[in-house]
Parts: sequence; structure tokens; C-alpha cells
Amino acid sequence: MKTVFTILLLVAMCMAQSAAPTVAQLLGTWQLVSIADTMKDGTVKPPDQFGPHPQGFLLYESDGHMCATIANGDRPAWKDSVNPSDAEKIAYYDTFIAYCGSFKLDPANSIVTHYPSIAWAPAYVGSTQARPFKLDGNKLIITVAAPGPGATKRVLVWQRGPNQH
Repeated sequence: MKTVFTILLLVAMCMAQSAAPTVAQLLGTWQLVSIADTMKDGTVKPPDQFGPHPQGFLLYESDGHMCATIANGDRPAWKDSVNPSDAEKIAYYDTFIAYCGSFKLDPANSIVTHYPSIAWAPAYVGSTQARPFKLDGNKLIITVAAPGPGATKRVLVWQRGPNQH
């Protein structure tokens, strides 16, 4: 009898883990915990663009809209907060990503696709940003192909705030 119970428990756990995600599970505010790139040689490191202390938020709303922001958490303040130099503006642009638009969930493949309608970079407007993910408790883990040379994948870990779902 104990063996049957153990088997049933394992089956139930497997079914729960393989259940397709729902939009309701994505809704709310997610705060960025970490970003890591896996390099071709197998090493894992934070991307230079965002450094070891990235900051960001990812928001999904019930009306089908979303917003994403990511910034290097170690960016220095501008010397003159009203009149930054061109170099300071470029450094801020190069260490920041932001876009908002709509999203759709493909639950069978655990992919949420973002459709930016406004973005920090013109190339993102009107693009399709597929984000394969998995949910692990209060964490949303997105894994994508790493941009640029030298890296094979990028893993972004987001955590739901304590007052969220």
C-alpha cells in the first residue's frame, strides 16, 4: 500500500510540474533578481551591459499589456543632473532597456511573447520578443539566446513582490 501511495504522489507531483502556465500566473509585478550569460566556454557571468547588480521590473496586466525595464544598477549619477554630457547620456542609453506593449501566452510551449509598441530603441517597436520561461514558486525564469558574440544563452530571474498573487 505504501508503494502505491508513493507512486501516486510522484505522478501527482510530475503532473503539477508539467501543468501549462496560465496568464493569471504571470499577472502582476516582477522584480529582477539576476541576469547571467552562459559563455561558449561554459563560464557564467553577468552581462557587461547590466553589470553584477542589474535592476528592473516586468509587469503583466490583465488587459494584455506589459512593460519591461532593465538597467545597470551601478550606473554613476550625472555630474550635472539637468545638463548631462553626451558621454553620460550614451552610457545611460547603453546600460538600459525599456519597452511596453502587449503580450500573449503560448501555454503549451511556456513562451510569453512581448509585442513592444514603445521602446527605448526604435528597433524594438513593432518587434516580436518571444520569451521561453518557467515558473518556480514566486520566481519567473526567462531563458533566451544571448545577444552578441561569445555567449550562448541568457537567464533572467524575476521575483514576484511579497504583496503579489
